[in-house]
Amino acid sequence: MTRTGPSGHVPFLNRAAVAMMRIANIVATLWILLLMLLIVADILGRELFGSPIAGVPELVKLSIVGIVFLQISHTHHSGEMIRSDGILGMVRRRRPALATGIDVFSQLCGAIFAAVLAWTVWPKMIRAYDRAEMEGISGHFTVPVWPFLGLIVLGSALLAVSFTIAATNGMNTLREQT
Repeated sequence: MTRTGPSGHVPFLNRAAVAMMRIANIVATLWILLLMLLIVADILGRELFGSPIAGVPELVKLSIVGIVFLQISHTHHSGEMIRSDGILGMVRRRRPALATGIDVFSQLCGAIFAAVLAWTVWPKMIRAYDRAEMEGISGHFTVPVWPFLGLIVLGSALLAVSFTIAATNGMNTLREQT
């Protein structure tokens, strides 16, 4: 999905960003596998020994958010993000440059939204770290909240980069179409 530049190579920053997106996706996929093992162990502990693993519901709840935000930028960059483009397809058949312009605009809107999300969660993450905010039941199981908020910040920032790359590619296509 990343276009090559006039010299025939992908710019270094694009390659680095895409590599980070892939790494985040791999980490999230491994996290899913570990979470599945933890859930199975919790069920077995509960059913066989009458003793569940402490904190599994809390970890699952927080992990889902972390996993989604780790994978979303790679999903977008690889063109697998769900989108409704029926109208855009009709416009593209009649006026390809207009459709590309609309797509660039939507990619820029996505970049702004993702950047604003990262920007607004950042102070919440810092506050959670400073206050040592925890999720769970004190004395039973607690887990710090700030790392999961950090994953939202990281994932949103990577998503903003992915949207920006897509918008840049769209602008290059628009130049070719006009």
